[in-house]
Amino acid sequence: MGSELLEDAEVSALCDRCAAQAGIDLRHLLTTAGEDELRLTQNAQPALCFMGIGLTRLLRRRGVDPSAAAGHSVGEYAALAASEAVDAASVIKAVVERGKAMADAAPAGTSSMAAVLGLDAEKIEAALAGIDGAWPANYNTPTQTVIAGTTAGLERAAQALQAAGAKRVIPLNVSAAFHTPLMAPAAERLRAALDRIEWRTPRIPVMANLTGRQHQGGDRISHVMEMQLRSPVLWA
Repeated sequence: MGSELLEDAEVSALCDRCAAQAGIDLRHLLTTAGEDELRLTQNAQPALCFMGIGLTRLLRRRGVDPSAAAGHSVGEYAALAASEAVDAASVIKAVVERGKAMADAAPAGTSSMAAVLGLDAEKIEAALAGIDGAWPANYNTPTQTVIAGTTAGLERAAQALQAAGAKRVIPLNVSAAFHTPLMAPAAERLRAALDRIEWRTPRIPVMANLTGRQHQGGDRISHVMEMQLRSPVLWA
């Protein structure tokens, strides 16, 4: 995934600093890790986040300086790093804790996510209103929303959504119901890691998944990013 990126000496050195502070073999995850290993959220998250951070470094060195930033789910951490609200090593360390907390929050096979195609968000919300254990999790486009919940909740939700006119309800290959109330224990654990970071005011605007509005900086970022984990991503 990141072999070419790490051919750059500056990015390679940054990878090693981030890995040392986070206590993980980040280089392995970016270069030689297999599909099964990267499917684990505790591995995928730091790898994806560093890809965003490393690519931003390369672009800036080539004269492409962002005027604003946004990232979907874990990508929001890379966006905050791009804004210089946090240094790369600190954010990777927090993302590692986020991934571990999310992996521990739900026993394997008890919850998941599914993409709903061809139905607007308002109709999805109405279909899910009477169903326990299923929630909208990612508002990705006007006609593509990801739902998440318990295994039983998703089964009931799929039937209700198809009856409401959804073209397809596609199960996703993920290990838990991210961005739902089921992530509350993980969010509380993440908050401790976020509170150890010295957040700065973003140098450029960063749009928050939680609110769809601009991050304000300072200690408020910890609260917003804690709530992001247990709340829907407002991307569309």
